[in-house]
Amino acid sequence: MSEPADQDLAGTGGTRFTPVPEALLDRLASLARLAASSRLPQFGEWLAAEWENERAHRTTFHLIPVSMAAGAVAVFGLGAGLTVMAVLGVFLALAVLSIRFTKSATSPTLILVLASLLAGLCFSHFELRRTGTTIFSGQATVFIKGRVAGHELDDRQRSRYLVDINSTERPVLSRPPERVRIVVAGEHDVMRPGDRFEGLVRLRPPAGPAFPGSYDFAFVPYFEGLGAYGFSLGIPKPRSELSTEGPPPTLSEQVAIAVADLRGMVTDRIRAIIPGQPGAVAAALVTGQRNGIDEETSEALRATGLAHILAISGLHVALVAGFAMVSIRRSLVLVGHLALVWPIKKIAAVGAIGVSTFYLVLSGSSVATERAYLMLLVMLLAVLFDRPAITMRNVSIAAIAILALSPHAVMTASFQMSFAATIGLVGVYGAFSRYRGGRSRDISEGALRTVFFFLVGTAATALIAGLATTPYSIFHFQRFAPFGLVANLLVMPLFSLLIMPMALLGVVLMPVGLDAIPLTAVGMGLDALIAIAFDLASQLPDQSTGLVRPSALITLSAALLIFCIPVGRLRWLAVPFLATGLVMAIDRAATPEFLIFEDGKTFALIENGTIAYSKGRPNSFVSDQWDRAYRAEGTERGLIPGLKDCESKICRFTTPSGITVAYTTDYRLLGEACDSAEIAFVARAARTRRCRSGAHLVTLRTLRRSGSLAIARDPSSGEIVVSRSVLAAPADWNRHRHAPWPEYWRKPEADDGTSPKKPSSTMPPGKTSSENSPSNDPEKPGHAPSSFASTE
Repeated sequence: MSEPADQDLAGTGGTRFTPVPEALLDRLASLARLAASSRLPQFGEWLAAEWENERAHRTTFHLIPVSMAAGAVAVFGLGAGLTVMAVLGVFLALAVLSIRFTKSATSPTLILVLASLLAGLCFSHFELRRTGTTIFSGQATVFIKGRVAGHELDDRQRSRYLVDINSTERPVLSRPPERVRIVVAGEHDVMRPGDRFEGLVRLRPPAGPAFPGSYDFAFVPYFEGLGAYGFSLGIPKPRSELSTEGPPPTLSEQVAIAVADLRGMVTDRIRAIIPGQPGAVAAALVTGQRNGIDEETSEALRATGLAHILAISGLHVALVAGFAMVSIRRSLVLVGHLALVWPIKKIAAVGAIGVSTFYLVLSGSSVATERAYLMLLVMLLAVLFDRPAITMRNVSIAAIAILALSPHAVMTASFQMSFAATIGLVGVYGAFSRYRGGRSRDISEGALRTVFFFLVGTAATALIAGLATTPYSIFHFQRFAPFGLVANLLVMPLFSLLIMPMALLGVVLMPVGLDAIPLTAVGMGLDALIAIAFDLASQLPDQSTGLVRPSALITLSAALLIFCIPVGRLRWLAVPFLATGLVMAIDRAATPEFLIFEDGKTFALIENGTIAYSKGRPNSFVSDQWDRAYRAEGTERGLIPGLKDCESKICRFTTPSGITVAYTTDYRLLGEACDSAEIAFVARAARTRRCRSGAHLVTLRTLRRSGSLAIARDPSSGEIVVSRSVLAAPADWNRHRHAPWPEYWRKPEADDGTSPKKPSSTMPPGKTSSENSPSNDPEKPGHAPSSFASTE
């Protein structure tokens, strides 16, 4: 039995092909050698000439962000562990070499690539070192005291609070998270940012990957400083009963509180004028608060390829800045002879920078919005310095800035999809402009011609952006909206010409109370948009695609870059990369036979695209991901047979390849489960880590460290392959899995130092003394802090 960490499962079979005659193969090989010998020198000359053309146009500058991104992927995706001092030393040495060998034809490019790669490594390690988020170790009920940092309502009108924790009681946690998100379902006096929060809550850490290789939901919260999620048991203490404990907010915290309060007031105003789901979507477009959007609306937008409108990104920022710039410029033209005296285009660009900066702050300054803002800022600054605004160089400068400030973003879908769309649009636009540069242009104007070119431009933009982002959508979400172009063609004119301009106008007029008319127009537009999404989702839904290998995504990304960045014929080298990437995308890794989620409550058997779950209503958070990744289109969910009375006996079943599984929730039956099956699955926090029989043991403790599991049999060796979601040496955002757990608290009177340091009889909810006793625990630390004892 083998247990690799994060490896593709071995194939379980494949299509049989008729052998090709050896004589034919020899003939084909000789023809290939002849073609290579006759054409290779010509190809080399062509390649050298095209490369010199790219160097003359300084296209090699774009290798800087590409190499920096590769360095960030090496750190966050592959766990490259170089020391910061070593990276800095090599980086400085390469910088010196690049200055010394500037006259060489190829050396500067190679040195530039290596230096940028090491810069990406360096910035990534800097970010890891400066990020010290404490992610909660397990689940616990605890009384917290803190300060509200943000508030919003979800689609069920429940309050969601972002709370900065000052202290914890019952128990006093050894590793309290700095910031948590709490859901309060009961009616209470709503607290605003800056108010004190005191109450009993149930906390849990962010979920890990649903299966090996899938998205880790602890990754982004770690870099955003969010250490736990939870819900309030009852309602928080009312203001009249709150204590005055806690340090006063610093200046930066006061600014953050004021911004959060402003966002909350704008959101409340929008949802008061625009009721229902249109109001929730409008609030998401303006303030970035999306929790008010229900699952039905979100699913309709996802199924039609319109979910991108919910994430404030380049499209939103560009529309806001563009509307502001055009409005300011046209207004200045009307002021006498001002256009003859002042550079009104630059004045409008400065105004657009101010408006987009305000929009960045109001929208919550998410990573996607910051990325779009930086890109737009570079382009508007180019206008101020009389340089072309929309160029690939400006995109690269924005990418360099983001990779220097937040290199972890390169691993997120939003970064990859937004830059893929931008690179595709700028690259195709630039190629078309160069193609049209030497040709005569018809400058005649007219209403019909303007409408025609607007529709053609909208269709081309939707098509290019859709094609550029499709590989990333399939890789991250296992979904493909083949009719997304239709949906975007129908709604984008409405979104661009009515919804976003009126939303901006409504925010501008909100302080003087004249926002009702423009916001009502926004509501009407969103009513139509949502109706279109629901109609198209019912008639033209998206399709599940299954998993795609990371190597295929890398190859397709290379094809996109090679096609869009060069200014000459070198772009046609993208064709073999595209063909190779498509072939690799079709070549899927074998499907596992048995999946176990990290909570031990949800597991499933997979056979021929049919998934049989452990219960009739599995965790939707998990089952939706498993269905998209492994279930064949059109097949129904099943139920694992024989799972009855597993609390008092062992339930046995087998996987499609014959792997025997013994499952129980009674830890006393662990030994029998180990002796009677190849996989012993005991859904309790047992201390035993391995079976003496050689069977693979799965418990809640092992799952806490390994994350979700995928199990299959290697057809070549016959061994059982167990793939884990979290490496044995975890990354920084998963180190909480190795922290001691659970935690116990003692009665306050025992904290005077006179009582022996032993766990109190008070146990965390759902635990028993026999399960949690620290005795005979090989991993128990020698000394625990005075306020608690811990076991793991």
